[in-house]
Amino acid sequence: MPRPKGQTLTQRDIVEAAIACLHKEGESGLGVNRVARELGIQAPSIYNHFSGNEALRRAVVLEGWRRFLDVYFQNTEGIEDKKELLKTAAYTYRSCARESPALYRVVTNHPLQLEDPEFAPIIERLIAFYAKVFGGFALSQDEMIHAARMFNSTLHGFVLADKAGLFLFSQSVDDSFEWIVETLINAIERK
Repeated sequence: MPRPKGQTLTQRDIVEAAIACLHKEGESGLGVNRVARELGIQAPSIYNHFSGNEALRRAVVLEGWRRFLDVYFQNTEGIEDKKELLKTAAYTYRSCARESPALYRVVTNHPLQLEDPEFAPIIERLIAFYAKVFGGFALSQDEMIHAARMFNSTLHGFVLADKAGLFLFSQSVDDSFEWIVETLINAIERK
């Protein structure tokens, strides 16, 4: 997607091109030189916006979190029933991982830092999302953190095992996911 001559290059343009490369080629496409080729520019133009590959990757991680959180909030909007809300959140998580596997992998392999000012708005939205999803279960603040950790680790593990082809038996993987989600709901409800 070469840029028209004279058009100003923005950080957003670069991040969008990086995500496009990531979707096409996986993590190997997430580099300054590859993104410059995608944009039809020379690599030094990107260095005016990002200090290198790691800074570019970090910007992609931030944008990936924003996108996933947008989908999480959108898909759970207006759902009042606590069980349906948690179930929808779980299926949305799995859907995001399936539909954007390379972006999911980059996002989940880059830890959030509580003291990082660029991650702060993402962490705030993540906390708001968990408060929304688990709020109907009358959990204490500590229990809500435990529930969020259980939710994430269970779903992330399932996504990774599914992607790796570790589910060898003939039983439906979708049925297994449904069973896991129902078990999560029951466990949280019993607390």
